[in-house]
Amino acid sequence: MSDYRIVCTNQEPCYLSTHQAHIVAVGTGNDPAQASDRWTLDQVLAAMKRGDRFFTQGIQSGRTAMVEPYECGRCRRTYIRSRPDSVQDNNLDNLRVCNWK
Repeated sequence: MSDYRIVCTNQEPCYLSTHQAHIVAVGTGNDPAQASDRWTLDQVLAAMKRGDRFFTQGIQSGRTAMVEPYECGRCRRTYIRSRPDSVQDNNLDNLRVCNWK
């Protein structure tokens, strides 16, 4: 079992809602300014099933939030989200956008 820090995300709009987006890829690594590895959503979900854990860490707060799978009722597909807490800078939706070269 391994732990991976998510430092950036790529999101796409939900095809059933113009106000909602889903994470389709993430970047992991120790440096929040630069991801060392790119993961598709399916790769993250498969790793979670094997027992690997993913988390975020706020840059200002230093607080971590575990990432979990969830089922989108509208799309009928499994996506990921950070566990809710009162800290904004460790929210998966608030991380920077991944820029892959």
